[in-house]
Formats: sequence, structure tokens, C-alpha cells
Amino acid sequence: MEPSILRCLLIAVQGGQLVLPSSLVVEVLPFATPLRIESAPHWVVGAMLWHNLTTPLISLGRLIFRVAPESDLNSRIIIVNTLGTDSKLPHFGILGTSAPRPFNLQRHEITLDPEVPEAEQRRPGILSWARYHEQSLIIPDLEAIEGVLQPLVRRA
Repeated sequence: MEPSILRCLLIAVQGGQLVLPSSLVVEVLPFATPLRIESAPHWVVGAMLWHNLTTPLISLGRLIFRVAPESDLNSRIIIVNTLGTDSKLPHFGILGTSAPRPFNLQRHEITLDPEVPEAEQRRPGILSWARYHEQSLIIPDLEAIEGVLQPLVRRA
């Protein structure tokens, strides 16, 4: 039987790297200054108009790695599909430091990262810490992120 292969993207963010199935990524755009969203958490950078929809932009560097806001300048915007079915939030943008790198992931190549301290494993925005070819990666908790973004786009 052929091993199951998942087409993924390695996305560099300020402070680390994350992995997403490539089917979730819609488009990669150059950085544009977003519009501010009132009373949004510090890691919600703002919003932009993309395909006639208010699309929130997030910094996983700020959320997970607590980097300074200035470090997000000169980022790329990686537009991803949401997991939910909310018509007001079909996509959101993740700030990345470079264009995502595609790769084929086989199940046996990725494991839980045993080197991450337990306190770090529970950080907001993280579903899991993983290891892939000796690299530490984050699998982001997209459902939790979407849960924070939904009320913000309803007000916009």
C-alpha cells in the first residue's frame, strides 16, 4: 500500500515556522498596510479588502512567539481558507516572512516535538508542536483563531 502523502506548505513567521495543508492556502500577496480593527487582540494586525470581503490579517509571530509589532513589516500575506462555514469569514490572512515552501509530507516523517516544554505547548494559537526533519514546526489551531476573528468581522 502506498504511504499517504499530504501536500503541505511550510510557512515562516516571525519567531518560527508552521505547517498547513496546501489546500487551505488560496493566495500569497505582498504586504499592504491593513485597516485597523477596533478592540481587536494585539495579534490581529487589521483587515484588508480582498475579493470584496473584509479579510482579517493575523500575526502568529505576535500570538505565539510574542514578537514586536514592528517585526511584521515587509511580510507576505498568506490568504487561507477557514475551516468553518461562516459566510462573513471565508478567509483570513496570515503574515509570513517569505513565500511558503511546498513539500510532500508523509505520515512517518512528522512526530510530536518532545523537546517543547509543557508550558509552551499550551500557548494560544497552537494545536500542536511537531518535528519534521529535525525542525520544530507549529500546527496552528485554526478553529480557535477563527473563533476570535468571527465577532470582529461581524462588527466591521
